[in-house]
Amino acid sequence: MKIKLLFILLLSTVIYSKLSAQQRIITGVVVAAEDQSPLPGVSVRIKGLDGSTVTDKDGVFKISTKNGRFIEVSYIGYKTATVEIGSATKLNVSLEQADNTLTELQIVGSRNANRTKLNSPVPVDVIDLKTLQQTSPQASVTQLLQYVSPSFHSSVSGGGDAASATSTVQLKGLGVDQVLVLVNGKRRHKSSNISWGGLGNGATGYDLNAIPVGSIDRIEILRDGAAAQYGSDAIAGVINVVLKNTADEITASTIESIRRRGDGLTTRSNANIGLKLGAKGFLNITGEYATQAVSLPSGNDSDGIYIGPAYGGGANTRGFDQIYTKEIDDAIIASRGIDRHFFDQRGSTNKSKDGLLSFNAGIPLKDGFEVYSFGGISHRNSQFTAVYRLPGWTERNNTFVYPDGFLPAMDNIITDQSLAIGVKGKISGWNFDVSNVYGRNAFDNIISNTLNASLGQKTPRTFNAGSYNASQNSGSLDFSRKFDKVLKGLNVAFGGQYRVETYQIIAGEEGSYSKADLSTIYSIGYTTGGIPYFVAAGSTPLNGLSPGSQIHAGFRPSNEVNVKRSISAAYADLELNVTDKWLLSGAVRVENYSDFGSVTTYKAATRYGFAKWLAVRGGYNTGFRAPDLAQFYYTETSTTFQNGVAIDQVTANNVNPATKALGIPSLQPEKSKGYSAGLTSQPIQNVELTVDAYQIDIKDRVGNTGRFSATDANLPADVRALFVQTGTVQAKFFYNSFSTRTRGIEFTGSYRFLLPNGGNVAFLAGANLQETTLTKVNTPKGLEAYRYIIFDESEEVRVTRSIPKTKITLQGTYNINKFNFLLRSVYFGSVLAVSQLNANFPKPDYYYQTYSPIWITDVSAGYRITPLLQATIGVNNLFNVLGDYSIPAPGSNITRTNSPSAAQSGTSTGLQPFIRLSATFN
Repeated sequence: MKIKLLFILLLSTVIYSKLSAQQRIITGVVVAAEDQSPLPGVSVRIKGLDGSTVTDKDGVFKISTKNGRFIEVSYIGYKTATVEIGSATKLNVSLEQADNTLTELQIVGSRNANRTKLNSPVPVDVIDLKTLQQTSPQASVTQLLQYVSPSFHSSVSGGGDAASATSTVQLKGLGVDQVLVLVNGKRRHKSSNISWGGLGNGATGYDLNAIPVGSIDRIEILRDGAAAQYGSDAIAGVINVVLKNTADEITASTIESIRRRGDGLTTRSNANIGLKLGAKGFLNITGEYATQAVSLPSGNDSDGIYIGPAYGGGANTRGFDQIYTKEIDDAIIASRGIDRHFFDQRGSTNKSKDGLLSFNAGIPLKDGFEVYSFGGISHRNSQFTAVYRLPGWTERNNTFVYPDGFLPAMDNIITDQSLAIGVKGKISGWNFDVSNVYGRNAFDNIISNTLNASLGQKTPRTFNAGSYNASQNSGSLDFSRKFDKVLKGLNVAFGGQYRVETYQIIAGEEGSYSKADLSTIYSIGYTTGGIPYFVAAGSTPLNGLSPGSQIHAGFRPSNEVNVKRSISAAYADLELNVTDKWLLSGAVRVENYSDFGSVTTYKAATRYGFAKWLAVRGGYNTGFRAPDLAQFYYTETSTTFQNGVAIDQVTANNVNPATKALGIPSLQPEKSKGYSAGLTSQPIQNVELTVDAYQIDIKDRVGNTGRFSATDANLPADVRALFVQTGTVQAKFFYNSFSTRTRGIEFTGSYRFLLPNGGNVAFLAGANLQETTLTKVNTPKGLEAYRYIIFDESEEVRVTRSIPKTKITLQGTYNINKFNFLLRSVYFGSVLAVSQLNANFPKPDYYYQTYSPIWITDVSAGYRITPLLQATIGVNNLFNVLGDYSIPAPGSNITRTNSPSAAQSGTSTGLQPFIRLSATFN
């Protein structure tokens, strides 16, 4: 009995102690350390146990525990705090701010080392690319940004000559050459390629895909003109690529995606290694390899299939008729053992392979100095194919060489190199940075599976069509200093830069450009003694066979150039905190170009914070863009299609005798004025809202003229000679031909919070609503009759309506334990497409088509298999939204079934599943 009583007593004691433990309640308040304001929505957990809660609107929490020793307090934007419970029943916790995307120090747009995107007087986006590439379906830098930044646009082009080998970028609907790209705050070199068609017609841009995705820490997008701070090109804004600087981490990632039809396979794999150099230095190295398979037009298997005459009937000029019927054509196709898919052309992607290697390094020296360096090399082989040259195209095919016609291919072999080296530190209270940055981009062009029809059966089938390259070397010296005792702080920055740019074209082999049937015309002259003699009076073609390599004619010896120019610049940049709430900033810059003189630009901006929940900001800037050397000196011959008919055309450079004879002036800088006004708000903790309106007026934009026709007898002799020499029938020229006004409103919003179960949620939203209008056309004196050729309607539509006026991004992420989820939808507004039907004088005819708005939805789910390894699966374009189909003009000679357009979202992949593996080793 005693034993039983003792057991009951012990059991009662244990039960009582357990019940007492269950009733222990911990209460407290969580505040921000900087101002002691209460923090609502903070996660409070019993470390190592299941108990958890969140603070209310006054920062108050209540949590029960049995035997917990510590509570863990965490909040997005603040450092996690671990507090020992002990015997206390009430705990007050102060959280310190952490450096994350909400308070990220920015480099771009300000030379104040303490500036963040939240207190900037102009709009800046800071995009964490490390996190983004772990969950997003997109693989390349440009496509990752395309789906998260509403002001950013990039197009993946297929079958667009060398432009399809690069994905140049735009901001606010302006040109690909009106945005400046920096790497670690230093000016990056451009691509050497002039884009034709699409968004960058007649312009060179920046190829962000030459930078390994795995090397990038974050990307800052300054959505405001900044020529006064950084120089030429920064009219629409600045994109700054910040490289990783980790020294004790190894990361690896690989992604593979494929389209619904089983084509267009995409892979991209990279490894990033961070190493220590000395006690505090670092060397960060990234290697990356990517492949892209070709794709057919998205949609049904029959989309884009060839349905016109193939083997006869004048296939390039007319459709079926009573003499050459579809039945005859089908019978010939069947007898050849093929079907109409044999004549398919490719869709939205080229076949390509990329190898990239980059590094970023820094070594601290004595007395606070640091030597740094970064750079890389990339090699890309991108092959595109154009329109199938049908056996019945007698002027472009030789059936003895290609009985069934041919699909010509062009390999763009692109090598991109860059190297920066510099020293920074502090002397007599001044921060200084002296650096030199070199970059070079080169294109080699190999044409295969082709011919030069004018050479007959002697034609080669592969041609070296020549090459071109561009380089940039920039030496800079920058100083800055913060004067804390001038009002509430004055930051002074000034410096200078000397830059040398080069551009070179190297001719291709003779067969790639020659027209073999040219015959010299002779006239008879007489000596003073009356003796007759023959005088060469030009040349004329003897037949209608197309010259040069099909798809792209090679560069002629007369096209060769090797030119350079030098640019010197000086700037001053001030930021004054008049009060704790009021910021003023201003900058002025003078640049002198060796080929056209000096340009002065300036900028002023201000911000006033009424409270944490409301601040207003605004700015004014002047800007400029110097015409690229390529726009001065590039000449090419290519084939375009008008109303389904192949037309050979030549683009003459700005120094060509034909250009001068026509009366087109030498190129001059584009000049701009930009205005912005907006507000920022943090109505509650971890909610961030910005709204900014802007207007950008650009005067004398450089573009391509429309097409002058060889049938025009009024053209000068030099222009007519250009047609004969190149075997072309239309010509276009570079010219400061038009001015525009762009107005828009940008919105960004984010909300991040933690759930009681420990999961964290983030909602992101953004929108850009913009409209560009034509304000002036510059018609050279004497060419008034050519107003609609100097600046034609297709160029106007390209400038004003070729990308969506409205773009909206909505994204939500959820992370819990080992899982992470992403759901994103992007709205691309309607666009207008135009095709030129002829070269009629004085005004050609055009066909227009409006493409309806579309929503593209992505979804992904990730699982952390081990602490080191994560797997993610998902789908780009979950609902297989293809957009409107391209519709041929009524009565046109378009002989393919309709297929979806890629005009809005920049690519027409359709539904595209993906899988990604990533690993991190510390």
